[in-house]
Amino acid sequence: MPDITEIEQRFEAAATLHEQGRLADAEAHCHAILNDAPSHAPSVSLMGIVLCMTGRADMGVQFIAKACELAPDEVAFQNNLGTALSGLGHHEEAIGAFQKALAMQPDYAPAHNNIGAALRPAGRLDEAAAHYSRAVELAPDNAEAWANYANVLMDLNRIEDAGDAARKATALCPDYAVGHNNLGTVSQRQGQYGAAETSFRRALEISPDYADALSNLGEVLKETGRAAEALEYYQRSVDLSPDEPAMGSNMLLAMCAAELPPDEIADAHRAWGTRLETGDTENTFAGRDRSPDRRLRIGYVSPDYRRHSVTYFLDPIFAHHDRDTVEVFAYANMAEPGDAVTERLKGHAGHWRNIFGMDDMAFAQLVSTDQIDILVDLAGHTRANRLAAFAVRAAPIQMSYLGYPATTGLTRVDWRLADGWTDPIGVTEAFHTEHLARIDGGFLCCRPDDDAPAVAPPPALVSGQITFGSFNNLAKVTPGVVETWAAVLNAVPGSRLMVKAKSLGDADTAGRLTAAFQARGIEAARLKLVGWITEGNPLAAYGQIDIGLDTFPYNGTTTTCEALWMGVPVITLGGTWHAARVGVSLLSKISLSDCIATDTGDYVTKATSLAAKLDSLTELRTGMRDRVVRGGLTDGAAFTQSLEATYREAWRTWCRYD
Repeated sequence: MPDITEIEQRFEAAATLHEQGRLADAEAHCHAILNDAPSHAPSVSLMGIVLCMTGRADMGVQFIAKACELAPDEVAFQNNLGTALSGLGHHEEAIGAFQKALAMQPDYAPAHNNIGAALRPAGRLDEAAAHYSRAVELAPDNAEAWANYANVLMDLNRIEDAGDAARKATALCPDYAVGHNNLGTVSQRQGQYGAAETSFRRALEISPDYADALSNLGEVLKETGRAAEALEYYQRSVDLSPDEPAMGSNMLLAMCAAELPPDEIADAHRAWGTRLETGDTENTFAGRDRSPDRRLRIGYVSPDYRRHSVTYFLDPIFAHHDRDTVEVFAYANMAEPGDAVTERLKGHAGHWRNIFGMDDMAFAQLVSTDQIDILVDLAGHTRANRLAAFAVRAAPIQMSYLGYPATTGLTRVDWRLADGWTDPIGVTEAFHTEHLARIDGGFLCCRPDDDAPAVAPPPALVSGQITFGSFNNLAKVTPGVVETWAAVLNAVPGSRLMVKAKSLGDADTAGRLTAAFQARGIEAARLKLVGWITEGNPLAAYGQIDIGLDTFPYNGTTTTCEALWMGVPVITLGGTWHAARVGVSLLSKISLSDCIATDTGDYVTKATSLAAKLDSLTELRTGMRDRVVRGGLTDGAAFTQSLEATYREAWRTWCRYD
């Protein structure tokens, strides 16, 4: 047997090979060492690390655990074990290993950094932030720790602090792609889209196959009105991370905003669902009480239980559910504590479950334990969705509602809630994997802002000029929309256009949109481009526009309801699939069909005609709130009764035929 000096020399050679990225050679050296000295703990640990790095993490964990047994006082081995367990998603076990390492050596910076990486996905954000803070205190020149700290600070909505940490990471290591990616995310959260794009492109210069940076760049392009261009970057991120459902979701949402045929969008969603729905579902619900008229347990799943467009429509439902027939469970996938809206919803929900940090199988098991009869997804393919849990069939009946304009792509989501206007019978079924449940009288009901200002008179009465406006997300403002809006402005001499969107607070983005209109003959002076309004009630901005212009093919929803409540009529274009027909639903519900166009030419005509009738426009504006109320758009009690009838029919169908 070789002496210890020779073993150490051979180990140093193996470690050097590992550092050089020559993993196969490092593995061969470790094998040779362990043949001669099977209890040499450093070689056992290094072998485990190499196995983890080469796709054999289950075996790698066993090697590192053995090294910990051979050298129980070696803090580095405990740290390695925690890192390996984190890589497998075994976060609680990883936390235990890191805690053991820190008990041995409280000032061991790598363990403070790494335990944060396990605590964060487990939803223990304050603890993660504390450990990252300690890591950068102990090792202030560690760019990775600063970048990680920036991530968790963003989760905690400490955006300014996150920016400081991200900038520290890039200053320490200018060629660190993760640092630039995180800095880009901070800039995006701050509405600095030009700076965000620069950071993401810098990350990709350093690491061209960095999937997160590709997806994030796609997000910036989409949010600044370049959805078609964004698809290339989303697709590359999906190709690099085919097993990451969130990457696919990001691309699917962008497809809804691009000018694509609905069948192409639907096919992409189906392909995503097919990749996710593998194997048979484990839960057969064999013991479930199938009494058709018993009290139903309804679970709502959302990352947006706060002031958000989803809760604008969910709030009246929670407030008016009949507690004698429905028991409400709210599953909140939220990192942050929420706001006043969150507290109001908590008061309405019978049961509140925070599922942030819970893996999909654990979440599905919680739903099963809660004996949920109907599980309702409120996010679709938007941020922080939990569709992967729906893919394993968490409840007997699963539905999609509110937060997304297209199919989930999952066959295990049984129903999608819609109405006869958004999804006329025989028109849109082919675009869905779900059955369509059409709610009588419309699929939406909203809760207007309690502090909404009074309806203002048309500003044209004072200015003598018609001001058109749209407050939709800029992702929906496609080249076709710009073309049509420019035609409206050209048809109404002296008219102006006000566009409000978060991304327009960025000078680069505002400049691009201005240039697009100038290319179509509209001078910059006729445009008023506004970012998010942070002072006063943002609804007051509707007092600056006479006529709202809807986006297409992806219509506005919350923005249309807000405009109508503030007295502003909205011109919409009725399309051929759900996202392109929400405006039809809202305007039909309040008997404003004269504002529904059949094509872009008709859209221009209707906008022009309404602009020419200032007396009629004034009268329409004055009576708009009464029209909205009479149409039932704010009647939470009546709407929720119709929704519950839809739930009941779905339940009875399952009881009869499952």
